Amino acid sequence: MEGRQASLSLSALILFISLPASGDWRLAGPFGGSARSIAIDPANRSILLAGTRDSLLFRSDDAGATWNLLRFPPGTPGTFNALLIDPRASGHFYAGLDAGDSRDSGVYESRDGGEHWSALEGVRGLRIESLAMAPEDGRVLAAGTSQGVFLTKDGGETWSRISVAGNPEMQDITALAFDPVHSSTIYAGTPHLPWKTSDEGANWHSIATGLIDDSDIFSIHVDPKRPERMLASACSGIYRSENAGEQWTKLRGIPGTHRRTHIIAQDPNDPDIIYAGTTLGLFKSMDAGASWQHLNAEQVNWMVFDPGDPRILYLATEYAGILKSPDAGKTFLAVNRGFVQHNLTGITGAGSRVYASSIYEGTHGGVFESLDGGMNWTLRSSEAELGGRNLNSLAVAPSKESLLFAASANELLKSVDGGQTWSRLPIQPKLDRSVKAQHFGQLRIQSLQVVEGSRLALFVGTQYGLFRSADGGASWERVAAKQLGTVPVHAIYAPARGCSRLAVATGLGLFVSTDGGNSWRPAPLPAGNSYIYDVALSPDPSAPILAGTSRGLLQSTNDGAQWKLVTGVPAATVSSVRFNPEHALEAFLVQYGKVYHSLDGGTSWQLFPSDGLASAGIHKLWLSPDIPGRIFALSAARGALFYDIAQPDVARQADHTISSK
Repeated sequence: MEGRQASLSLSALILFISLPASGDWRLAGPFGGSARSIAIDPANRSILLAGTRDSLLFRSDDAGATWNLLRFPPGTPGTFNALLIDPRASGHFYAGLDAGDSRDSGVYESRDGGEHWSALEGVRGLRIESLAMAPEDGRVLAAGTSQGVFLTKDGGETWSRISVAGNPEMQDITALAFDPVHSSTIYAGTPHLPWKTSDEGANWHSIATGLIDDSDIFSIHVDPKRPERMLASACSGIYRSENAGEQWTKLRGIPGTHRRTHIIAQDPNDPDIIYAGTTLGLFKSMDAGASWQHLNAEQVNWMVFDPGDPRILYLATEYAGILKSPDAGKTFLAVNRGFVQHNLTGITGAGSRVYASSIYEGTHGGVFESLDGGMNWTLRSSEAELGGRNLNSLAVAPSKESLLFAASANELLKSVDGGQTWSRLPIQPKLDRSVKAQHFGQLRIQSLQVVEGSRLALFVGTQYGLFRSADGGASWERVAAKQLGTVPVHAIYAPARGCSRLAVATGLGLFVSTDGGNSWRPAPLPAGNSYIYDVALSPDPSAPILAGTSRGLLQSTNDGAQWKLVTGVPAATVSSVRFNPEHALEAFLVQYGKVYHSLDGGTSWQLFPSDGLASAGIHKLWLSPDIPGRIFALSAARGALFYDIAQPDVARQADHTISSK
């Protein structure tokens, strides 16, 4: 093996260094997910901005038909709670970011349509929860921060705190609004109650009369034609004032279970038409709040009207992404092409099918399927259709692309129709007397793997050891290898093709099998490298084993008996490492958003293009033998990303050079 690695020719190395590629990493989807804020350009109705968690900002230039991820400065992942577009200058954007107590929090400005962003120093490091722009002067902005209300009169060049620093009631400003006639009058909502100033913050007074005490104020709307008429949305419901906030009346009609209202909006052409975006859906009133119609059941975080046609609405929702209505809320269409904010936990595939799983997304997440190599996705089974289960593992039979297995924390599921329907697989093996659990309900499933040789084998890792089924989950046996016993099995690793060599990460370290899981032996890692993030096994059993650990990459050329630290990459956390199933010695790894590439079984590495992965939180790489030349990366928020190698023959030529020596 060592001789084979050492024989990598100089020509192969040159090809390796100059490996051409098709461009940046691109978002593959599945599209949709959580949208926290949205804005529309008052001067160009086709331009929209949408913000979400993990510091993701998207722009649409075609009224939501497609979206592009903007290159926001990398930093601490945060949430875009507020967006503004200058009505006097298209392409002039403001974005309010809450990134906790880090210096990355603050208001960011772009003057070139989102291509470049700069932090406005006067509020840098402050968590931004709301933004407002004075109607008559786009240079006058208010920022609702974790430390009160800040005001700028010069477009963000300078800021001043206009709320009382020592007032504990005005620390977290969750909502802001200017009076449409007098910009010196500003309204501020807090997690307690609303406040008002009529002199640019020189004096503030509480305007809480009529409000239920301790109401979180999420949004404030001032009627542009009748400034004394106001609406406010809160955790306790919807309120209206006819005297500029001095007295409030609660609007009835929305069920108490739906009263947590994130956004209240008034039709620009008809003040009696009101929309309320709540935790459990969008409501509409045609009679100034006297009665309400429930339009949909999606959690609405924000909404905007098309400036040219107020019948067109855009909703930023918690799970369904961006929704658009062309008919004042009668119907809604998801417009998420290019917009993604999914946390994918697993990806697998066989033949023409690719599957991915997401968690905590209700009816809009679960198991997705792609029939075109990850370019387009369909939700096959929602979390609700999976019985509320959040999946931690997903595996497909290599030769049966419709045979799918999935695991949650305490249940194993099987689908024979590509994830459309599922059946529960009880694991009830004969257990040793030393094992107290006697039925499935007490087993915690921590990993899942399907391998296929002469027959299909299903492996499941639990807190009581490794279990195996040779009949698709109908019956089970505990793998009683002496070295494993009842040690908890955290992860199971197998090559994309082949089944002779397997590995498991356990409570006692790493174990390796070279006979398909019948026998196992310890593969102890060097001291200080006990935490394993990933293990890569090549389809060629003579290739090395690679282990991504908290202190770098390890390589073993003798099936785990000895390991050495690879010096071609930094001695830091390797989140994922994978062999290319098409080329025995070609491997990829990811480390802090950077991808590295090896053509000699992991002995030497070069940086691979990583544009598009910055701050993406990549936790898994995946390559399929049925999609040659394409690499997938699973992110903490951006769903799946992919990269197409323009000339996969380069690696194939390197393999040929190696094997010919």
